[in-house]
Amino acid sequence: MKENSARNLYVLWAVAFIVGLIAFIMKLVTGERLAGYGSYVPWGLWVGLYFHFIGIAGGAFAIGAIGYFLNFKGFREHIRVILLLSACSIVTGLFSIWLDIGQPFRFARILYSPNFGSMMAFNAWMYLVFFVIIARIFYLTMNKIHQNDLHDKSGWLVPLFAFGFVFSIAFPSQSGSFLGVVDAKPFWSSPLVPLLFLASAITCGAAAILLVFTFLFPTQTSVREQPFSMLRYTIIGGMAFYFIAEFAEFSLVFWSPNSEIRTAVELILFGPFWWVFWFVHIGGSIAALIMLIRGHSFKLLGTASFIVVVGFLSARLNILIPGQAVSQLKGLQEAFYHFRLRYDYSPTFNEYLIAIFIGAFGVGLFYSGMKLLSKITKKRIGTPL
Repeated sequence: MKENSARNLYVLWAVAFIVGLIAFIMKLVTGERLAGYGSYVPWGLWVGLYFHFIGIAGGAFAIGAIGYFLNFKGFREHIRVILLLSACSIVTGLFSIWLDIGQPFRFARILYSPNFGSMMAFNAWMYLVFFVIIARIFYLTMNKIHQNDLHDKSGWLVPLFAFGFVFSIAFPSQSGSFLGVVDAKPFWSSPLVPLLFLASAITCGAAAILLVFTFLFPTQTSVREQPFSMLRYTIIGGMAFYFIAEFAEFSLVFWSPNSEIRTAVELILFGPFWWVFWFVHIGGSIAALIMLIRGHSFKLLGTASFIVVVGFLSARLNILIPGQAVSQLKGLQEAFYHFRLRYDYSPTFNEYLIAIFIGAFGVGLFYSGMKLLSKITKKRIGTPL
């Protein structure tokens, strides 16, 4: 039965990857002609995926670091898995934003010729430093004599984890600040936006770890023990905080004199894509919460974690898209007509296929990393991961 399930997953992944790869090649050949974004709404689905995967990377590392510091069962033993998850997530996020760049093969200029007055350049270098920290921690953990040898003989692990923890908290909230500095978009200027980005990062990071653990280590402990218990409560707490902050933001908006902000919120709640908020975001989150609270089986926890990881993308998009979908000049859309001069952005079929490809790319990257990690671990410490 397990072999059939694994085979079905492999087939599903292969189909998603191949179909998405075809769309990706079409994008490389045609440029941005097959995309639905334009001059008024230049940031679409792929930018939302970028923010989402970057958040997962930061949240997963932060949860792993806390588990390492507090010596929760299952975290130190499998810290390399969490580091790999964080690294693969940040690579996938950067791959997603690379696709959105008009001249993607000029990306290296932000590294060798940066303008640190730009928050984009600042973020890029912050990701690079964070990736170096992950690589160094990974190397130090591989020098342990035995997989269960938790003593830090080098003396560098705790400082590096502390330094990395600061970065992992900084860049998810920094993503919200990145939107907040765009003065022309009042909806993004709310002080709650960085907090919402951070809360969703912690929530999705914990959910991603829980999803991986339910697949890899479902027989090593009970669902009521660590690390599953800590991850469950982290997800539940993160979701509760997010919805409280979101309710506070939306409720205040309806008393705000700024009509642009109110229009953006009305688009989220009652606009053409109202179902994204009510069905995907709210409905999916309620279903996941029920599963997490009941949580009597690894299958239930894995399903809930998957819903959170995938469904919380809607939370990113509900901040990103409506903030651009309101005109700052009345009558601007009516003054000029072109399909690239529209505020009602909707992802095209090609964008959806490439989004699937990005997800398949991230899953394949993590799976390949796990295979390599298992071989290296077995060779160096004499026991498989």
